[in-house]
Amino acid sequence: MWNSLFGGIELFSDKKSFSMHVNTKTNLWLLFHFKHLEIKSKTLLYQVNNGYRQRKNTVHPIRKMRKKFKNTAELLEYIDIKPYDIHNLEIEFTNGWKIKQLPWVQFYFYTNSTKERDELIHKLIGISGQGAIDILSLEENISYYYKGVGKFEKLSEDEMPSPDEFWSEERREAWKKLHPLFHQLEVLKPLKKPILKSTNHFKIKNPSQKIEMAICQKILIQFTHKITSIYSN
Repeated sequence: MWNSLFGGIELFSDKKSFSMHVNTKTNLWLLFHFKHLEIKSKTLLYQVNNGYRQRKNTVHPIRKMRKKFKNTAELLEYIDIKPYDIHNLEIEFTNGWKIKQLPWVQFYFYTNSTKERDELIHKLIGISGQGAIDILSLEENISYYYKGVGKFEKLSEDEMPSPDEFWSEERREAWKKLHPLFHQLEVLKPLKKPILKSTNHFKIKNPSQKIEMAICQKILIQFTHKITSIYSN
């Protein structure tokens, strides 16, 4: 929504991290709320942009900032007076937290525990004035979009979880097989008697690997539930 600070949220599978949909170009000021944390390391890629004063054919190179800062307040005060476009920003703090910028559209936040994650979410939502959010109602790896005060909804009720950086290779491979089939069901809806020619896509090659079995089973249940609803129509 155009009148909200955060357009959406997604919880990651490590249960300690999440992302927020936000215009990172105009809302870097959010980093001021982390000024009490000491910066351990940072990666910042920037490009000079002199706006209307810059010649049309002038393209400045993207550079890596080497200047060091103690905290985010020092960092923001420095770049505030510079004609920079920030193309990439990653900050690691001495307390173990991390912040990553997905240029223009998202911030990723990494904390040390579920409790810290939830407290940070409530703090950010409080800053935005968008109303309290029921974190327990959110599913991991599903993108939720802001739909009004205190309301974040799925884009679709049939949305399938998307991989994050914490997924195991086994889970990724299972997802790669299930994902295209899951979404192809939209094509089958007009058909009265859709037929599945093979169930090989659902077989887990090594049953002894139990790490991702429960998650894969949940995805399979979602898939078969949708198949059932198509048959019943």
